[in-house]
Amino acid sequence: MSSLANKIKISREYNFEFYLSYGLKGLLVVMAIFTFFRGEFTWFIGTLFSIYITSLPTIMKRDYDVTLPLIFDLAITASISLHVIGGYVDFYTYIGGYDHVTHFISSATISLIAVTTLYIMNFHTKLISLPPLGFGLVAIFFTMSMGVVWEFLEWGTDIFLGTSLQHGLQDTMVDLLFDTLAGSIVGTIASIRLRKGEFFEHGSFLEIGDIENSVGYKHWKEIASKDRKIGENIAISLKDPNILENILNNIVEESKHISERQKEAWKKIMNDIKDDEDDNDPVDDHDSDDDCDHDQD
Repeated sequence: MSSLANKIKISREYNFEFYLSYGLKGLLVVMAIFTFFRGEFTWFIGTLFSIYITSLPTIMKRDYDVTLPLIFDLAITASISLHVIGGYVDFYTYIGGYDHVTHFISSATISLIAVTTLYIMNFHTKLISLPPLGFGLVAIFFTMSMGVVWEFLEWGTDIFLGTSLQHGLQDTMVDLLFDTLAGSIVGTIASIRLRKGEFFEHGSFLEIGDIENSVGYKHWKEIASKDRKIGENIAISLKDPNILENILNNIVEESKHISERQKEAWKKIMNDIKDDEDDNDPVDDHDSDDDCDHDQD
């Protein structure tokens, strides 16, 4: 009951953000159903992926014990919805400046995500240590980089799917300009607030629990530990090929993605290599020459 009461309280406090965010999510669900029955499977898959992206705040809460504000949820949902729905109904063509507005909103959201992630990693884990200026610079350059990646995606989509997302060099450069402006505004505000000691954890804006004991963080540490161990073993194996062979054999043997037939084929290949090495071993040839000389004596 207390959980339900909290949800009702939150929905009343953030009435506009709550209903607008879930209204846009509902439109994406309707679009997914609509495109599926029309056989537009490219749009259907893209919309499903978009719905997954809008669920990131819920995933953060479940896996990392981080409660993001509804305005954050709304920013992600609005950015995705404007791009997907606007692209499907061709707002980019019929509404002047629509492309630049969506780029600005999306880039501001990406920059906010970058700043929030850096804040969590800097103040709630031991992964990084950044000064206030570092937050702003990383946010700006990260947002600019994502803008470039987006333009490459649009270019590739036009080539392979026959769309018309890009409208010349001028359009691309103005998009990148809006990306940079959005990243600069969010990055600058974040640096100034951090420099003044005005952190984001106040009221109900950002609630961060025990991240280092969360399910997602423990899983990430486990993967990182395995990767580091493999890297150390490979470094050692460069000095001893037999160790590398054992590492590869263990990887093949323990893998769940390799069939038994493939594992048997791997063993046969490794055995053939060993046989070839034994046949060409110069030590054996030397020993055989010594035996011949001894017989002659």
